Amino acid sequence: MCPGMLRLAEPRFLGAPRQKDFNFFLRTQVGDLSQDAHVLKMVELCFSRNTVPGLEGHFWRFLKNPVVDDPQFREKVVERIKMSDRGIGAIARIILEELTAFSGCTQACVKFPIDIRHLAPLLRWFPNCTSGTALRIKQHPQLAWFIRRAVLLLVISQYRLSAQVHQKFRGRPNYRLFRYEDLLAEPERVLRELCEFTGIQFQEEMLEPQKGEHEHQPSSLTGKQQKAFDITAAVRWRTVISPLDNLVTLALTKGSMRRLGYDPKTHPIFRHARESQPSLPQVVY
Repeated sequence: MCPGMLRLAEPRFLGAPRQKDFNFFLRTQVGDLSQDAHVLKMVELCFSRNTVPGLEGHFWRFLKNPVVDDPQFREKVVERIKMSDRGIGAIARIILEELTAFSGCTQACVKFPIDIRHLAPLLRWFPNCTSGTALRIKQHPQLAWFIRRAVLLLVISQYRLSAQVHQKFRGRPNYRLFRYEDLLAEPERVLRELCEFTGIQFQEEMLEPQKGEHEHQPSSLTGKQQKAFDITAAVRWRTVISPLDNLVTLALTKGSMRRLGYDPKTHPIFRHARESQPSLPQVVY
């Protein structure tokens, strides 16, 4: 769908919990990377396509990327890692950059479903990247689930933290916030802005994601995998969250929503949802 763009699965590099597998791999299968022989061993194991403890993630399968079998590719990765500080950030950057270059692409698209607190190391590791944060606003069905289990304050604190991090990075040229509700309400406008931000050419088929190759997680509410743009997906929370829970959440996140540029009273997603599915419950703000 995007010529010159290499799409890669999440490599699970950011944050201590997500690095646990890779660190386990280094500790049990490789050894101290200060030794050049261990760098070579690490690279050979990473691209062996075999089941290696700590490298079970989809990223390491390389099912559709034959360049990992190219000896020149492996030599280049080894050479660059030896010249780096040999930390996990350098390893991640070098692997992604060389995969992109040897695949004949100019850019890589990597999905990092991470805690927003890891945005700082992400931009530090990849200073030339463009980071688009996709954020769904506060009335997510899982939020209602948390409310019913009396951990509202934890959820609210995480949402407020997201708004604070956004405020910190919003002025950077390689950071942009994209709201989930905006995408569903006005997909063409948001996709054009995303393409302009990332430096890729907008194509009409982007408006029909159900026809392309993609991976989607099942909905937390319906259990189904939604591939096309579905306006009602952004407001389906109204079927599971009570008006009282909504008012409490709104009161505690109003300032954060303002920082994130979201106004539930005027956002077009609710008007579009009413037009497409008038049977959905209405919520008064």
